[in-house]
Amino acid sequence: MQKEETESDILARAQKAIGDDDDFIYAKFLYREALAINPQDIAARTAIQELREKFPVSTSVFGGIKFIFFAIKLLICKAKGNYDQMIDTAENLLDINPSSEFALRNILYAAYGAGYHKLVTFVSKKIMEMGAELEDLIVIAQSYLKEKIFDQAAKIAKEAMELDPANEEAKDILWKSSVEKHMNSDVALVTADGNKRFVPPKVDADKIFIASHSSHDENGSRH
Repeated sequence: MQKEETESDILARAQKAIGDDDDFIYAKFLYREALAINPQDIAARTAIQELREKFPVSTSVFGGIKFIFFAIKLLICKAKGNYDQMIDTAENLLDINPSSEFALRNILYAAYGAGYHKLVTFVSKKIMEMGAELEDLIVIAQSYLKEKIFDQAAKIAKEAMELDPANEEAKDILWKSSVEKHMNSDVALVTADGNKRFVPPKVDADKIFIASHSSHDENGSRH
């Protein structure tokens, strides 16, 4: 019985294809196989991006037709809510045009929808270079928060608030990144509905009070 090939095996074959044979097309195919196993494989994605930059696809008329074909396919996948196929199709678009904002943004939102937060943070670097919009910043900040990269989550949430100071999602991300970074089990915030949430010291909040567990009963009422 043939042993099933692992993600590491495929990556090793891709590196061998480049190092021994200079077969970049085959290497890119192998990197895609690795991504089919693990869509968040940053090593494979970085390698593909490097190959794109080193060997860009010709922007011929045929290339333009292919781009339109894959763009339509991507929109169909999007309408069906198939995030993995959206990502795969957007990757095909990037092979034709490595700087396609359309492709990169669709990867960003498809990855977020699928819960591939490492992939979101990877793609976010390009999106930020292009000039991220408010919705982009919220998605990126949320993914950094999910990955527990709290400083970056807070930084991007602040950038979102520069565009919209009243944005509740950005405020919530900023709050959560501070809470999770400076968790203090001896201090709890008790909201008006009696729910307890741990918060860092020196956090100011409107219409709430901070106290130790001993000063509240199980229902959150003050003694």
